[in-house]
Amino acid sequence: FTTKDGKDRRLRKWESFKVFLEDNVGPCDGVVVNNDDTTKIQGTKEEDGSTNDDTTTNPKPTPQPLQKYDVIIDGANIGYYKQNFAGAPKHVDYRQIDWVVQHLLNTHHQKVLLVMHARHFLPHVVPRHALPIIQRWKDADLLFQSPSGSNDDWFWMHAALWCGRGTMVVSNDEMRDHHFQMMARRSFGRWKERHRIGFDIGGWVNGGEMRREVILIYPPVYSRRIQQVGDYGLVVPLPKRGDGNRFLDGTHVADESAPVEESYLCIRHRMV
Repeated sequence: FTTKDGKDRRLRKWESFKVFLEDNVGPCDGVVVNNDDTTKIQGTKEEDGSTNDDTTTNPKPTPQPLQKYDVIIDGANIGYYKQNFAGAPKHVDYRQIDWVVQHLLNTHHQKVLLVMHARHFLPHVVPRHALPIIQRWKDADLLFQSPSGSNDDWFWMHAALWCGRGTMVVSNDEMRDHHFQMMARRSFGRWKERHRIGFDIGGWVNGGEMRREVILIYPPVYSRRIQQVGDYGLVVPLPKRGDGNRFLDGTHVADESAPVEESYLCIRHRMV
């Protein structure tokens, strides 16, 4: 049960986030994943053909377009990665998040947005060693703190969709819980398949930098779907470990018995 005040507060949070995105990347690119497996980009500002005498006689200079984010970072997912060992701190690993941030900034030279819930920045939660890290994020204007009472996942997903084609998300979250809340489940599954970058944290880097290797796992350049291959016939992808929401019932998730490697069923046309 949600009160009217609760709904109003939630709407104000989203309006504030919308203003944040408009100020930093411009109007929404309007990502639409169609049923024909294509992605269409639509602007939110429509031209109605009308003119204004004042703007016609005194045209305003065209503002420089803002650069959209190249990568949206699911900070909590990275910060809690491999932190379930005995004696692990209850807070996220801020250094681990920063390794990913700096890797994308300095190695790939990309514009990034780090999304994390506001609770990760409460004074009694943040360890002293993380204070300069957080300040560096704030100084670079790359941090968005999702407000209390909200799910930060919806904010980084919304930011990626807002930016449109080409913007990726760094997260190991398979988003299965969000998938079942979507009205267009197949479209969301296609978007996730093409835009999510997985990650791993490797060994310590030599050179006295006190950081670990960041390993990014990009989506394949092809789509694992039934496809026609020229005059040869059809190729049908078979389940592999980790597959989810790919099959006819829309809910099957391949278990540990499925192979890790990709395999395909090939159906050749009958030669007459």
